[in-house]
Amino acid sequence: MIRFEICTSTWQWSRFTDFYIERRASIISSYPVSLVLRDVKNYMQQGRAAIIVNERDKVVGIGSFVLGLAEAGYEHKEIAVLGNSCFSEEVQNNRTFIRGLQVLAEQILEANPDVQEVRIPTSADNVYTNRLYQKLATKHHSFETGYGKFHVYSTPFREYAELCNRYR
Repeated sequence: MIRFEICTSTWQWSRFTDFYIERRASIISSYPVSLVLRDVKNYMQQGRAAIIVNERDKVVGIGSFVLGLAEAGYEHKEIAVLGNSCFSEEVQNNRTFIRGLQVLAEQILEANPDVQEVRIPTSADNVYTNRLYQKLATKHHSFETGYGKFHVYSTPFREYAELCNRYR
């Protein structure tokens, strides 16, 4: 039995952060802890995050988003940007991913009922996530970072929510 916990307590945020730090290289190779901590601070202040916990109370996944664009000082709250998410091997090939997207859709709508768009950034080198996100959204733009090229996918929130709800 998998459960999703929205991070509200110090304990949940600590568990989220630990899981993220441990698996950061699987998301972006050579991603430093300092950037993970910056990300977590932004999720806490500008969005929300969740941990996915198994029946043994072990964290097996994380998901998050911010409202607004980082490059614009988190203005444009009508845009939700999904954060780095990852899952343990035990839940990668089941419905946990789509259920996680559903939870994020619910949380985005609760955080801002006027949200219009969802953006999903991913490393251009990550074949798996690019193939997956192309099924959910269209490529909006690409940009260079100190960790390589990134693609940003975009979809209207309504379409994102409808896709998530299709699998309920």
